[in-house]
Amino acid sequence: MRLSSLLFALLPYYSLASFRSQFPLNSPHTSALSTTLVDALNNDPDFTTLLRLLQRAKLIPTLNRLNGSTFFAPTNDAIHRDAFLSQHSSLTGDNINERLRQEIFYHLLNYTVVLPEDDNVLVTKTLHFPRDNSGPPSDEPPPSPPWLPVPGGSLGHEPQRLRVASRHGGIYVGVDAFGKGGVRVVKDPIGADNGVLLGIESILTVPPSLSDVISTRPSTSYFHRILTPAAITRLNETAELTIFVPVDSAWNALHPVEKLYLESEFAADDVLRILEMHAVVRNGVKWSESFNPAINLTTLDGRELNVVTLSDKVMVSEAKLVEPDIYASNGVLHTISSLLIPEGALQLTPEKFLLTLNCTNFVSMVHSVNLTHLINDTNAHYTILAPQDDVFTAYGDEELPKKGSDDLKRLLKYHFLPGRWTPKTLKDGLLIETELDEPGLAGKAQVLQASITGRSKEQAEVVPSISFGGAATIGEPIEINNTVVYFISRPLFPPGNSLQIALPTLNFSSFIAAIFSADLADTIKTSPRTTLLVPHNDAFKRLGLLVSAHLLSASATADLESVVLHHVIDGVVYARDLQNSTARTYPTLEGSDLHVGRTKAGTITLTPSGGWPGLNSELIPMDLLSETGAVHELSDLFIPRSVQLTVGKLAKAAKGTTMANLIIKAGMEWVLNGTAPPVDSPWGQDGISGTGWTLLCPTDDAFKKVNLTQLYSDKTAMQLLVGQHLLNTPKSLDVSGTPNNNRPLRFLDSDTYETLISPESNYRDVVFRETDDNNVAVGIKNARGTGGKTDWAKVTGWGRATTGGGTGGVIQIDRLLIPYEPPVWIEYGWPIVVGIFGVLAIGLFFVGVRKIWRLDRTEATYEPAATGTSSGGSAVVENAKSFIAGGFGGVCAVLVGHPFDLTKTRLQTAAPGTYTGGLDVVKKALARDGPTGLYRGVVPPLLGVTPIFALSFWAYDASKKLIYYFTPNRTNSALSTGELAAAGFLSAVPTTFVTAPVERAKVLLQVQGQGGSGPQYKGVVDVIGHLYKEGGIRSIFRGTFATLARDGPGSAAYFATYEITKKALAPVGAQSSDLNIGQVILAGGTAGVAMWAIAIPPDVLKSRLQSAPTGTYSGIMDCARKTIAADGVRALWKGFGPAMARAFPANAATFVSYNTMARASLDSAATSSAPPPRKRTTAYSRSLSASEIARNAKNFDTWCSYQGCEQVAFSDLPSDFKGYVDNVFNTRGCLPKAWVDPSSKFCRRLRATSSPEFVDFLSKAHEECPQLFSKTSSGKSNGRLLDEMRVVFFAWERLQRMRSESKDRVFEADFVSNVYESLRSCALRQSTYRAKWPIALPQPLPQPRVRTQSLRILNAKSVIPDCAVFVPEKAIRKLSLAAESAFKQLKRSKLAGSPGKGEESFACQSTPCVHLPGTPGFQFASSFWEDKKPVHSMLEDAYRQNRMSTAAAVRHLHSLHVRAPVFGLVWSDGIVRAHVDWCSSKGQEPPVVRSALFPGYHSEGDVGDETDVHEWNLDSPANIIQMFLLIKNIDHWTVNGFTQCIEEGIAELVDSVLLKNCPYQPWKRVGTVKSTQTKDAAENLSPQVPPQHQVAQNTRSRRCRSKVGLK
Repeated sequence: MRLSSLLFALLPYYSLASFRSQFPLNSPHTSALSTTLVDALNNDPDFTTLLRLLQRAKLIPTLNRLNGSTFFAPTNDAIHRDAFLSQHSSLTGDNINERLRQEIFYHLLNYTVVLPEDDNVLVTKTLHFPRDNSGPPSDEPPPSPPWLPVPGGSLGHEPQRLRVASRHGGIYVGVDAFGKGGVRVVKDPIGADNGVLLGIESILTVPPSLSDVISTRPSTSYFHRILTPAAITRLNETAELTIFVPVDSAWNALHPVEKLYLESEFAADDVLRILEMHAVVRNGVKWSESFNPAINLTTLDGRELNVVTLSDKVMVSEAKLVEPDIYASNGVLHTISSLLIPEGALQLTPEKFLLTLNCTNFVSMVHSVNLTHLINDTNAHYTILAPQDDVFTAYGDEELPKKGSDDLKRLLKYHFLPGRWTPKTLKDGLLIETELDEPGLAGKAQVLQASITGRSKEQAEVVPSISFGGAATIGEPIEINNTVVYFISRPLFPPGNSLQIALPTLNFSSFIAAIFSADLADTIKTSPRTTLLVPHNDAFKRLGLLVSAHLLSASATADLESVVLHHVIDGVVYARDLQNSTARTYPTLEGSDLHVGRTKAGTITLTPSGGWPGLNSELIPMDLLSETGAVHELSDLFIPRSVQLTVGKLAKAAKGTTMANLIIKAGMEWVLNGTAPPVDSPWGQDGISGTGWTLLCPTDDAFKKVNLTQLYSDKTAMQLLVGQHLLNTPKSLDVSGTPNNNRPLRFLDSDTYETLISPESNYRDVVFRETDDNNVAVGIKNARGTGGKTDWAKVTGWGRATTGGGTGGVIQIDRLLIPYEPPVWIEYGWPIVVGIFGVLAIGLFFVGVRKIWRLDRTEATYEPAATGTSSGGSAVVENAKSFIAGGFGGVCAVLVGHPFDLTKTRLQTAAPGTYTGGLDVVKKALARDGPTGLYRGVVPPLLGVTPIFALSFWAYDASKKLIYYFTPNRTNSALSTGELAAAGFLSAVPTTFVTAPVERAKVLLQVQGQGGSGPQYKGVVDVIGHLYKEGGIRSIFRGTFATLARDGPGSAAYFATYEITKKALAPVGAQSSDLNIGQVILAGGTAGVAMWAIAIPPDVLKSRLQSAPTGTYSGIMDCARKTIAADGVRALWKGFGPAMARAFPANAATFVSYNTMARASLDSAATSSAPPPRKRTTAYSRSLSASEIARNAKNFDTWCSYQGCEQVAFSDLPSDFKGYVDNVFNTRGCLPKAWVDPSSKFCRRLRATSSPEFVDFLSKAHEECPQLFSKTSSGKSNGRLLDEMRVVFFAWERLQRMRSESKDRVFEADFVSNVYESLRSCALRQSTYRAKWPIALPQPLPQPRVRTQSLRILNAKSVIPDCAVFVPEKAIRKLSLAAESAFKQLKRSKLAGSPGKGEESFACQSTPCVHLPGTPGFQFASSFWEDKKPVHSMLEDAYRQNRMSTAAAVRHLHSLHVRAPVFGLVWSDGIVRAHVDWCSSKGQEPPVVRSALFPGYHSEGDVGDETDVHEWNLDSPANIIQMFLLIKNIDHWTVNGFTQCIEEGIAELVDSVLLKNCPYQPWKRVGTVKSTQTKDAAENLSPQVPPQHQVAQNTRSRRCRSKVGLK
């Protein structure tokens, strides 16, 4: 004890270097009385508790074995103050003694220290080696005796450190780096033989984990606050960790939004990234002594930190070291002054802004359904509609979907709009796609309507009021990088089904009730991609009481179903689609189509497939969105063509069963059925064949006073009674515009209609009258003597039938109409006299026509003969025939064009403001005079039309002969355009003398009554008489010069345009008489349009001159001056619309009629002068389609034989093509082996992040085909490839699902949409593909003989593959678009074909497609695919049809000197085959197109057996992946190797044509192939070209062959 006391007494006198050093104490000097540390503890009563703890921890042997140690021994009071040690001082057992042992080891040093002085800090190393002891105690013994500390642990074989400092004359243990804090030594040192004992006042706290250290440090409180569980776990579980923690003030450098985001519960990723930016784990723990002079450290995120020790500070990169060496159990912590976060490392994502802007609930919901990518992607363009937290407080827990549910996911997706929709880009009513993919829209995006108010076009800068889906926006939108955020007043709920959307609108209640009545509610709710058109309640009233009653009756359920389904469009049609379409049809669920039209006022109308003419509905686009599409409003109800509303059905609805029975008993069932009378019935024998009848149907109550027994016994009386109630319905009804007046007849006052029995008497017609009480009555016209009791009835309802063209129906009346029988002499006298006179006049006219017609059989035409050799008699006959044909054409022109002419004349002559337009004239004329009013004034032109047109055509013919007479030395027999115009002008001179008086009478009749003043003429005779009395012949011929001013230039344009158009439409070498009726209509109509385009101003002046009172105008110039002064120059163009509307149909009718009469003469002449031709019949009238050819092997062989196509072995592939083909078919080693290697890290990560099914899919593919995978391909670098494999997996999964759901084979359409399209759209990323694109077939090769039976096959001109892969336009743009590009040089060359865009032109031959591209240029196809129905045998059909496509492409390439293979894929029922086609030709030999099926590869990579055909079964994971990779290879080959071949071939073609003068050889089908029975085969199988062009081409061919040395 004395020696120990002496040693400790001398300690303060040791030099500074001595007490800074640490060294173990070896065997101390022993005294006679040996003392150990245990003895010292036992001898001191202050350490009794410590001694018991040492015994409990079994450390007594350890203390005895230590030599020269230092023990900081806590006193009894210190232990009792510590909860843990105090607990263990009284417990028994040793199950947790390891922690107690480590606590004591932290108080022990394995050497004797020299205590510091003068405020110095000494760093020591204890016997405590920290490690994770959180697990349960092990049953195994420790690796070393329990009384010795075990090296290792979480500090990397380093023990925990302990600081000792001298401060204010005392010694403190466990201080910080600055000597502060710690536990004071309260007892003098006690020396022992094996060490020193220092009593301390408190227990030394063992440094906890880093997270606990951070939580206890005031300067790191912010970092502690933002730590997430994941970050804490990372801190605690990482050994040898050195972390530089920024002090609290350093975090102020962050954006406030970023700080608030870090404090939220959603910042786990950012916090973890920040932790990795400040943490180092490489090469052990980095205490501060390693910083001197400098050191480079690598953080967990890979960034390098430069730590430099300066004279006054230590810098950690840009931060200053604040406090070093804060000890922890698994590392050390250093505090720094600023953040070590690189610029841009933390992105300000939309999520961060949303959290700071009070959208926490919204963000929390997004996280719960894993949609965080929508608010964290700073590159994607999105518009977010975010409700703030206070919005959600108004909704209860049950009003919103639960967190994490699919319903909540749907709701939230509806708040995200792809694209940046700023207020300036929004438009009112705009429908914007959302992120919500609706199953009811077939996976398409649901839309959301934006509404904008308070901004006009002139106020573009004014901030508008914006709402989305009815939810108003709050405040200004916030733009965050590529994202725009709107704060909305309520959550947006995705639309429900169509009925849910329509139900709140009370005006839809009738139609909704009809849906439920037809039991179609579920169908309409669940049918995907549909648009519901809902007529409002008034539509049922306008439809007619009887139609509505029928549809809602129990017996008409099928009709009601069809009507309802006809209001459901099979497809989603939004308002913008309807507003932008002028003429389009849409299919409905009923099976027929709806037609969309637009009125001049801009109103959108819809026309159903059935019903009656004029039945249409005004569409009110509402864009009521539903989960399956949209809902719009209609003004009227639709009737589809599948619903036949017969008179019988409507009579039953009218409660007219008795009337229906009468009709049946009278033998008139055809009335009820809507059919024509049977031929053998009395009505059929009388020539009644119409089906449009309107039944005046008395109700059953009307027959109460009728003796039905007596009536039933008299069939004649029944037929008479029924006939009185059957009205002959006009074919044209006044049902224009919407809303419709869907009546079977017009009910205006005085409207009169004939009945079935009207021909029997003049007193059988019925007339409608409007009563004083605004009702309508119907009665027998001119009936007298019945006292009004049985000759009229009240109209109580109606319904229009759809049979007979919709010109009939049922009118419900409350009384029976008894036929009226007048005296015989009144009924038959006058009609007999008039009839006899009319029949005689008509008979005499046709007798004269027939006599003239038989005078000669030569052709009647107004074209002059080339030579004047015709006899005088023939000329007279020819002129007479021209007279008759022209007259017939003129009659047809008047009948077609008179309504338009009347409209034009009234517009031209009426006072300003009388009419709003042509339609207004028609409406008022119909309202005043009925349909016959449109033909008012038709008699004068009908009487004058024969001489007018006869003179016109005769004068035109004579004028042409006159021109020939004055040009005897002409070199061309054809008249020029100017000469034709001159002949047309001269033809108007003689016709004017007939036209002028006719036009004068016609105009006066047309305008009478339009202003309520002026004389009223009874007819044409009255007009002529009145004019003669008024001013003589001069008055009758008023306006003659104006008529000539109109008809002279008009006729010039008329005949010249007709001749030019006729010549342009006639085939090469054909005569004008060869024109078909369509060409004649076009030529005649075009001539009329040309005439009236220049004739309107003089026609206006003529009409005003002829209709004005005497003395109004002095002449045409005075009329023009006064018209312009009064109404402006625009008045000269009044009536332009009706005139142009009349011009085409009227003049088309003229020429069709004229040509018909002329051809009748020609045919009769040919019949009489020549023997009857031998009749040729053939069974091969129509060409076969490509699919029909492919389905028949014999037909296909015939096609191949004429096309030079043959099937060969794969080994016949040219050697220079093998590299190309191998690159396409080789799919070996394309996938990383790491994906399926369980030992690889990537495989484990893949299993953790992907579905088990996808992992199994890859594993099965590896099992089936290990060659697909390669070790050389890295899994990390193939993220895109992995995404593509997921697409392939989804396609494969859908195929398996279709297999399991379908008992039979999968439908072709399902396979295409779910599998075929998925693979194609994902794999073809660089090239361009087109589906169902017509490809032109090649010209057959010259053959010695062409059989007639082969013509149907050889005349097929196109084939339509399911898919064609093209070189993208940008890849070959330089070959086509530049001014001196190869395409434009070749196109200009005469050696490359005829100019223009005809079939023989180079522009047509440069593309394999039927349709030329919008911008002329080359097009090249590298691959074709054909998909057939799921029958394995259809693979052969698909192969044959695909060969037709590839043969066309190969021939196209061969003609352009491009040498490259073309690949084909054929699909059927999930089985795929491949083939390669190429051209094999030598020198001038015809090209041979060869095709080889791919036999597959052996496992060693060699080509398989030639006799085999390799098939990819897409049910196999390996096969479907191989097919996807094969398509990718085709895509790569198209834009690389194939494009290179194209460039080389085109260069060779340019050299051949432009430098060597070799003509280009066309390949595409031109003209029609004919049998070689009459012509040479080579001529028939080559394009039809003019003779002079053919000669020049042959000359060029010979010149080319001589230049290149060919014989």
